[in-house]
Amino acid sequence: MLPPEPFDMEDLDMLSSTFHADRRERGPQQADADWVGEPLDEWLASLDEGIADLNPETMAAFAVGMNEALSIRDALILSIIIDRDVCPRAQLIEFASKPHSAHAQRRMSQLLTAAFEDESIMPDEDRCRTGVDMLLNIAMISPMPYCIQPLAVAAYTLWWLGDSSAAALALQCLMLDEDCSLAAMVFSAADRGVFPAWCACKVQEMAV
Repeated sequence: MLPPEPFDMEDLDMLSSTFHADRRERGPQQADADWVGEPLDEWLASLDEGIADLNPETMAAFAVGMNEALSIRDALILSIIIDRDVCPRAQLIEFASKPHSAHAQRRMSQLLTAAFEDESIMPDEDRCRTGVDMLLNIAMISPMPYCIQPLAVAAYTLWWLGDSSAAALALQCLMLDEDCSLAAMVFSAADRGVFPAWCACKVQEMAV
């Protein structure tokens, strides 16, 4: 299958203006939930099936959505690294559309803390690799600044896998946008050898 054509900057800017106007008119909560709903269905199905093949409309929606609302970016991170039974679609929609609610903040903190500190929580590598492939596909056809957050989430996912290429991808992202905090966090952690607890457990098993 041929890769999709690169997105036109003007088209993404128009889409972004539409999204921004909807958020201003109806409020971020409703606008974000509606914006991400249908694309998220295709995204989750692709993760479940292990097929990194999103249609261009979904890719554009995520490129614009992540650039406009970092809560959408964060929801995609959770969709990749956390088992769907633990973090179902409804919760991802809540993370994307209600990031400041006490319930969403508490639950996201619980999930991310457990994923980082609990050595028994192992990644689904196939799911993560599929997510990385989809994110890199989005980044590849998206101009600046729309490529930044997909690259950063891909770097985060590689870091979560304990993949040494995470630092290089995070650095690539920072060279494009030095203010990308997620890429800076990934680069700093990988550079200092800080990885999720399961990685240390795996290293110990291999040493035995």
